[in-house]
Amino acid sequence: MKTRTAACTALLALAALLTACSSSDDAQGDPAACKAAMTKQFEDALKAGDKTTPGTRPDACDGVDDKTVQKYAAEILQKQLGDAVDKGLNGLETPTP
Repeated sequence: MKTRTAACTALLALAALLTACSSSDDAQGDPAACKAAMTKQFEDALKAGDKTTPGTRPDACDGVDDKTVQKYAAEILQKQLGDAVDKGLNGLETPTP
């Protein structure tokens, strides 16, 4: 339960920040490096259990458009929540009819 709460809190903070920031249309960023930096930032926040410090737009995301960054945020949360559910269900047996 704590993981799910921290994950949602971290993503909401990140999403709020990302919608407030805009990237320059002139700059070209590295989408793969951006997603990797966002994933690391999200995982670090989960490990620390930090529910109050808002995320920041990683420097690696400079030049990456906001729509792409928001897409990455959704993908990261989806993966983290899926992994948490899988971990929670691991070991549960399905009753035999």
